[in-house]
Amino acid sequence: MRTRLSLLLFALLLCIGMTTVQAQSLEFGVKSGFSVYSGDLSPKDFGFFTDDMNFAGGLYLRYRPQIRWGIRVNGNFGRLSAEKETQAPNEMGTVVPISRNFRTSITEFNAVAEYDIFYLGDKESNFFAGYIYGGVGVLSFNPESELDGVFTELQPLRTEAQGSGDPRYDATPYELTRVVAILGGGVRLRFADRIVIGLELATRKTGTDYIDDVSNTRVNYLDVLNGPNGGLAARFSNPAVQNVAEVGDLEYRRGGEYEDYYFVGSLTVGITIGAAGSNKSGCYKF
Repeated sequence: MRTRLSLLLFALLLCIGMTTVQAQSLEFGVKSGFSVYSGDLSPKDFGFFTDDMNFAGGLYLRYRPQIRWGIRVNGNFGRLSAEKETQAPNEMGTVVPISRNFRTSITEFNAVAEYDIFYLGDKESNFFAGYIYGGVGVLSFNPESELDGVFTELQPLRTEAQGSGDPRYDATPYELTRVVAILGGGVRLRFADRIVIGLELATRKTGTDYIDDVSNTRVNYLDVLNGPNGGLAARFSNPAVQNVAEVGDLEYRRGGEYEDYYFVGSLTVGITIGAAGSNKSGCYKF
């Protein structure tokens, strides 16, 4: 339901934009590609991990007030996920292997500024161009994890004792909506006066370590167990513990010190409205 409302809102914004900006400078298109997460549940080595790649798609509206400069509004929809074999201390304090996993749907709306760094061909008509872009967006996410074949939403569980009143922990559960910073680049080919095909890739700085519900906070197992979600929260917090009755002063960190990031790569296909070629009416004639 939330995704449908987001799509409706984005379509409304596109309609408003198309009625308030001069049509001859507009390009409307669709995007299809992948999203990939980078965080505490990623492999330690730097790189793109195909096992963690998911489908992502969306819509965009590009406005070019000058030849080299453009402004683009985007709506992206997809998923992030990962699974990692790691370690955690059990009830006796012995470090044992465990597996952690998460998945989350993502909805992102953003606005970016583009700059064309080179052209091959006629930059006022048909051309091949490389460009860079940056901007800000709003991300919505909601991590889940699988245990015994059942996926459970993690944020309400407070797996790191959030909101317990202890000053060592966050005062409230983490927010599921974040402002993200975007930086990327791509290439695009314009042909037949109107059609634009491109490839692009960008990273997102999320400003949070909770895309995967795992952070660097030092957690006491009993603080989670005695919280509002009790045993279920404790199982997700530290699945290494098998006998709760034997747990003493057990403390651990579930993740590393760095924030979570994610990347979105896309094939874009668009059509410009007006201004190019022989059709000056502002509407494309098929």
